[in-house]
Amino acid sequence: MYQEILKNNIFTVSEYIEFLNNFLEGCEAKIEGEVNQVKKSSKGHVYFSLKDKNGSVLDCVIWSYYYRLCGLNLEEGMNVVIGGTPNVYAPSGRLSFKASTIELMGEGALKKQYEELKKKLEKEGFFDRQLELKKYPKKIGIVTSKYGAVIQDFLNNLGRYNFKIQFIDSRVEGAEAIEDIISAIRTFREKEIDCLIVMRGGGSKNSFDVFNNENVIKEINNFPCTVIAGLGHHEDEPLFALASDYSVSTPTAAAELLNSSWDEVIYEIKNQEQYIFEKYNNLLLDINHKIEKVVNNFSLLENEIKNKKNLLNNFQDNLINNFNSVFKITRNKIDYLEKVITHNDPERQLKLGYSIIRKDNKIIKNIDEIDKDDLIDLEVFDGIIKSKVYDKKRK
Repeated sequence: MYQEILKNNIFTVSEYIEFLNNFLEGCEAKIEGEVNQVKKSSKGHVYFSLKDKNGSVLDCVIWSYYYRLCGLNLEEGMNVVIGGTPNVYAPSGRLSFKASTIELMGEGALKKQYEELKKKLEKEGFFDRQLELKKYPKKIGIVTSKYGAVIQDFLNNLGRYNFKIQFIDSRVEGAEAIEDIISAIRTFREKEIDCLIVMRGGGSKNSFDVFNNENVIKEINNFPCTVIAGLGHHEDEPLFALASDYSVSTPTAAAELLNSSWDEVIYEIKNQEQYIFEKYNNLLLDINHKIEKVVNNFSLLENEIKNKKNLLNNFQDNLINNFNSVFKITRNKIDYLEKVITHNDPERQLKLGYSIIRKDNKIIKNIDEIDKDDLIDLEVFDGIIKSKVYDKKRK
């Protein structure tokens, strides 16, 4: 297509440069080299050149927004990798490379940058966050890549506590990830969540450089809720992890941290449930024992009465003429007592629909012996009813 356009058209200089720049937009690349001739404009744009060991030189520019985002203080002699696209500047016809990312090269340079930034942030209090994780968190914000096993490992280990997960897909490696992560954190700053988790899987030491970026770290300063970093641990822990409230090494550990307070309350509920069942069972056994004892006593009394009646009956024939009136009186009294005993048998009363009220195993006889909110036991014919006093009224 480009060949047809070039073959069939005559361009002005401006048109041709515009055509070139449209074409060059598709030539995004990463280039490594040594920084030279650094110049910073009043607007914050940075102009510099990049050269290699063969002596080739490429003029470069990075606009202020992207320069601030990369978190570097560009200096001559630095070995870097820049990412961006080539561009022809129309007024001069000069080719330059528009960088959107800059990353340091070399373990020594990265180590130096890490230590300097760590010292600076520590001095400014960025590692002083100590927000406790809310007990029983529900609304969880997640920032990570949707690719890979991280998000699935996290979800698979999350307890079934009806968590409400809000997820933002973000690149988590390379200079290009800086803007993604910052944007995601800013989005969650406006949402109602109980905690924010930023995670990524394992990788090489350099793959965590995005989490040593000053702009990314500063984005969680004064974040309104708990921040958990699940970034893995190397010899030099990512500065983002140091600036977070909690730092864990795996997605599983992050999930377990969220589960912890829920697990504790479930464990306590089960303990209390077991205690209540045991207490209830012991009380039931005690009450049954007492009822059996009362029933046995009534049986003994009933047998005694029967024995007395039989004894009187045996003597009736011999004494009927002389003691008829006395016998009748005695018989009537015994019958009366039998009726009273039978009528007042607690088990009979319970069968008729009456109940016995107890508080702390003591029988309640009048309204003054109980108060509102007291826990009471109502004994009916076939069991015990646990109740609570909500009100009382005097006749």
